[in-house]
Order: sequence, then structure tokens, then C-alpha cells
Amino acid sequence: MEFWDSAVRMVASLALVLGLILGLLALAKMMMGRKWFGPTGTPLIRVLGSSYVGPRKQVLVVAVAGEVLILGTTATELVPLGRVTDPEQIKQAMSQAGPGSLSLHPAATASGQMGEHAVG
Repeated sequence: MEFWDSAVRMVASLALVLGLILGLLALAKMMMGRKWFGPTGTPLIRVLGSSYVGPRKQVLVVAVAGEVLILGTTATELVPLGRVTDPEQIKQAMSQAGPGSLSLHPAATASGQMGEHAVG
């Protein structure tokens, strides 16, 4: 009979401790906000496609706040190359979002305010 009494007390104590831990976690989540516990909602920046053009050199197509940008990256720099301006191409790029799966028509890009580099 002593064995069962101590076993029940041990299981009850374990349940109490686990309940306290889960309660504190829920309280911390409410107090600190969701930013501490991983991303929620849609991300601000989404990489739609990428391609390596040399050692440690890459061309990225990213979506930022509804715009689709073409960026060149090296080990030390991030260079804006252009912007996709055609709404149809933007819709297509968003639907194809996957590494290396994106192909943009050169006529849909423009250097505009992004810099002096021509795309296409």
C-alpha cells in the first residue's frame, strides 16, 4: 500500500510541476509578445528565387512590401540591380516562390531608382 501512495504522490507532483511550467510559458508569451516565440503572419521579406553566378556571388529575386526586387549579393555587399514593374510578372513571381524556380522576362524589369545597372 505504501508503494501506491508514493507513486500517486509522485505523479501528482510531476503533473503540478508540468502545469506550472506550461502556465509560466503561457504568461511569458502574453507578456513578451509573439516575437520571442517565432514568426507569425506573413514575412516582410520573401526570397522568391536565387541563382549563383560565381563563388560567393548570387542574384536574388525578393518580395518586399508588395514590390519585387532583383538584388546582387557578394560576401560583403548587397547591390540593387532592378525592380519588376509588370503586375502580371509580379503575380507570377509570387505564385512560383521557390529557390531557383523563378524566370523573369527582361522586359518586365526596370532599373529605375534602383541604380545605374541595366537588367536584361
